Amino acid sequence: MEISIKEIEKNLKSLPKEFLGQVNDYIDFLKSKYSESKVEKDWADDLTNSQKDSIQKGINDIENEKTYSHEEAKQRIRQYLLEKSK
Repeated sequence: MEISIKEIEKNLKSLPKEFLGQVNDYIDFLKSKYSESKVEKDWADDLTNSQKDSIQKGINDIENEKTYSHEEAKQRIRQYLLEKSK
């Protein structure tokens, strides 16, 4: 089915204004998805320096054995939440 820009404009005008941000975000997503399919691009290229630093910190923690098992992490989080709820 072929849809025209006029039909899309008509649908947009009928939406409550609070949905327009979500529609715009979806349009941006589609444009990004389309452009990414045309060009082979690694998602890591879009990471901020802060995100890259966080990843490197995690890698360093793993290499230096500064990690917790899943069970240890659950226990630590449970204890933290108990202390914060007092």
